[in-house]
Amino acid sequence: MLQCITSSPKINEIIACQKYCYRDLSKWPKLDRLSQGQINFFDSLIFQKHLEADAVSEAVYTLGVIHYRFARYGMKPHFLDLWQQQFSDILLKLRFDDDDEKRIFIEAFSIMNKYVVDVMNIAYAKCQQSAAKQEKLS
Repeated sequence: MLQCITSSPKINEIIACQKYCYRDLSKWPKLDRLSQGQINFFDSLIFQKHLEADAVSEAVYTLGVIHYRFARYGMKPHFLDLWQQQFSDILLKLRFDDDDEKRIFIEAFSIMNKYVVDVMNIAYAKCQQSAAKQEKLS
């Protein structure tokens, strides 16, 4: 998350809900909670849901809906692409004793991350459509 904020400071405003934020982001408790949430999310997908397609789809879609709730603070789907790129950069820096194992790991995680971002974008778009319909009815 820190790399995402560095590459796009607008993400900082969104996470902070346009309120005051810490100058030293590495000491910001909310950023720590978000980072731990990402760890817990992937841990759940892999070790609890065992990458079972329906369970993963449901969890990822729900996360996309949660992200849509931050649209009022400026959250946009392209920030997910930015996150995906930053995550890919981190994966490339991992060290493995076996180059083949590293290649397979990065490929597998990249496929999963693409799926996560794609489904979250679908959820976000459906929420946008639903909000637009609701607005027309009002």
